[in-house]
Amino acid sequence: MEIIERENKEFKNKKMKILYYKILFVFICLGVIIYFIGPKLGWFLTPSYTTLRTTKTPEANIETDIPNYPLEFISDGYKFTRITEVKSVYWAWQFTVLNKSEKKCKITVTFELIDDDGSTISSSVGYGEAAAGSTITIKSESSIPISDLRRVSGRAWKIVYEKSYSSGFIPEGS
Repeated sequence: MEIIERENKEFKNKKMKILYYKILFVFICLGVIIYFIGPKLGWFLTPSYTTLRTTKTPEANIETDIPNYPLEFISDGYKFTRITEVKSVYWAWQFTVLNKSEKKCKITVTFELIDDDGSTISSSVGYGEAAAGSTITIKSESSIPISDLRRVSGRAWKIVYEKSYSSGFIPEGS
C-alpha cells in the first residue's frame, strides 16, 4: 500500500512539473511573438522612436541675405507620440525662435520629416505670434503611416514671418 501511495505521489509530482513546463513554454512563446511581431503590427513603439530629437542654436543658423533679419533660431525638435488602430504614428514637433525686432511678428513654421534622400515624408504647419524681444515656442503634430516610420532620418523646416505695424504704414527698408 505504501509503495502504491509513493508511486502515486511521484506520478502527481511529475504530472505537475510537466504542467508547469507547458505553462512556462506557452508564456515564453507569447513573449517571443509579442517581441518580434508586435512592432510590425504596430502594437508599440521602440524607445528610440519616442525620444525627443532636438537641435540647439550652435548647430543650426537661419541663413538669410536680409539685413537686420528679426528672428534668431533657438531650438527645434520632434518625437513620435502614439500609434493608432489604423496603423498611423502621430508625431509632434516644436520650434523655438527669438524675435529680435522691435515689432510684433507673426511666424509660420513648416516642419518636415525627411528620409536619407532628402524627400519629405510628412509635413506640418504651426503658427505663432511673438512680441518684440520675446522668445516663442510653436508646436504642432501630424501623423504618418507606420510603414514610413523607419524611413525617417531627420527633419527640415521653413520659417516665414510678417512684422505687425499698428499704423498701417510700412516704412522703407524694413
